Amino acid sequence: MSRPPRLPDTAILELIAELRHTHAVLTGTQLREALYARHGMRGGVTRIYRLLHTATAPTAPAINPAPPPSPASPAAAEDTTQLRADLQKALERAALAEYREESHQSRWAGEIHQLREQVHALREAAHRLPLLEREVQDRSRELAAAYRRIADLETQQRF
Repeated sequence: MSRPPRLPDTAILELIAELRHTHAVLTGTQLREALYARHGMRGGVTRIYRLLHTATAPTAPAINPAPPPSPASPAAAEDTTQLRADLQKALERAALAEYREESHQSRWAGEIHQLREQVHALREAAHRLPLLEREVQDRSRELAAAYRRIADLETQQRF
């Protein structure tokens, strides 16, 4: 089974231009429906949307930079000096802000590390706590038994 003939890009672009006059916003679905109605095929989705995007993409206006002022004029020299001073101040402020940010990041990273270590130590202590409580209860029972034994021995010696 052979593929149907492919509609040329120029025909699709002409249809896009035609439909843009009738539709304020042309969608890919509208374009594909118009292609089907006119040519009996919708075209590939990716291809149609790519062509629609290229045909309707806004173009950036050409920017004509203002010619630099004549270096001979004293006003231009003052402006240049002032702009360079402003630039230097802005760069110094940016460097200071970056230094502050790095110091804050390192401080908070240190505090986070310390807190994680404390959490780890507390979790270990929490796991050991029931064992230690059982150990204390066992030793308390042994001590109570020892006191009873001492009391029994003392009463045996009196008689």
